[in-house]
Amino acid sequence: MTIGRPACLSAHMESSSPALPLDALPHPPGRLPILGDVASVDRHRPTQHEMGLAQAGLGPIFQRKLLGTQLVIVTGGRLAAQCNDETSWGRVLLGPLAKIRPVAPHGMFTASSKDPLWGQARRILTPGFAQASMRTYHDAMASVADDLTAEWAATGGRGVDVHSAMTRATLEVIARAGFGRDLRLFTASGEDGDSRRFVRELGRTLQWASESTNDLPVIGDVRAALRAPGVRREIASLQRYVDELIVERQRQNTSAATDLLGLMLTATDPESGKRLPADNIRDQTLTFLIAGHETTAALLEVALYYLARNPAFQDRIRSEMPVQATALGYEDIARMRFTRQLLNECLRLWPPAPGYFRIARTEQNLGGYRIPAGRAVFVLALAAQRDPDVWGPDAETFEPDRFDSTALRAFPDRFFQPWGTGPRSCIGRAFALHEATLLLGRLVDAFDLRTSAPALTLRERGTLRPDPYDLIAHDRAAAARS
Repeated sequence: MTIGRPACLSAHMESSSPALPLDALPHPPGRLPILGDVASVDRHRPTQHEMGLAQAGLGPIFQRKLLGTQLVIVTGGRLAAQCNDETSWGRVLLGPLAKIRPVAPHGMFTASSKDPLWGQARRILTPGFAQASMRTYHDAMASVADDLTAEWAATGGRGVDVHSAMTRATLEVIARAGFGRDLRLFTASGEDGDSRRFVRELGRTLQWASESTNDLPVIGDVRAALRAPGVRREIASLQRYVDELIVERQRQNTSAATDLLGLMLTATDPESGKRLPADNIRDQTLTFLIAGHETTAALLEVALYYLARNPAFQDRIRSEMPVQATALGYEDIARMRFTRQLLNECLRLWPPAPGYFRIARTEQNLGGYRIPAGRAVFVLALAAQRDPDVWGPDAETFEPDRFDSTALRAFPDRFFQPWGTGPRSCIGRAFALHEATLLLGRLVDAFDLRTSAPALTLRERGTLRPDPYDLIAHDRAAAARS
């Protein structure tokens, strides 16, 4: 959510002079007739490129035009906060999320807000993220932490592929805690099985969604046509995998199940009295597998990089852990305040969802420019959460202590929106933060983490996620015995 609302914001948003038309917005240099800003397109790292344009002087609001399509990009913290006002702005599905929609047409994050199944699913699933449910998920999350630490201990201090480890760990967490299913991603027998194929196909689909959204005109159309048959096959394979998971669960007794899949199979909507139809259960399951692992894996990979580069951060996490970390309980997670601060700082600098689209409900004055009713803008949280006007001159510096409750008072205008905004914000944020805190705590307690990766670089595939890098995990218990 947006933390804080400055008293001066209304004055900042209003202008005594008439609002300028959208064509008056700044744009990248090198605009060409007809083609537009083709030279400013980076299909592999689009949002990072746009952040660079903002920091080079185009922000806090600018345009990018390709052929006849104009994209309005909002990068300033105060203007981004204005776009989150639900009375004047609403959610609209564009960009990579729209590309992913064929995978799960009526899923929690891909369905239209007007779709009655969205509201029905949200009401049915909300109890699955309440505190009582979160307590029941803790043990399943801890079982994944056990498998992960055992795997890393077996490396004997050799390099750990962080991308692979976090992909498998976060998929296992959502599967075990939410669906009562062990995907066997930490066993040799699962190496070439259906779950591994699912992981590979999911990765390729996410990559396609990001790159095709930001492709060049004409060239992109040709590339999309050539790729379309393969995309359709992979989407069908992803859906079959989830269908089989649901069928297997239905063979079991689900009448008393309170996890996410159990709720979807047995609970009724308190408003309509209806259960979710079978195809919507598939859509929601796929949605949680995609969003429930990709964003949390990205967050953990960023956090592990900063921890490996700063041993003092590791010591601070260990200092707030119980003596027996393997017995880390549900209540212990809430007491790990520095770990949460570190995770929040990772989310501020590198939000896994780097931005979102908002649509004007009525005509708006945004930074002195007229946004007509029905016009969409892209809120680039990646840039707005680094805006020095709202986060101070050291906004680019990684500093977890800025999220200390006392330090936060220095930033009354701060913009922090890693989970989206409004009624469509992420339903699983508490789940993700509990999972990430638990896994980080267990890993830091068990290992001294180091990396030789010189800098953190991120790839984009619908989310912002670090390029693969290796960690060295030195077993602390083994070192103490020797």
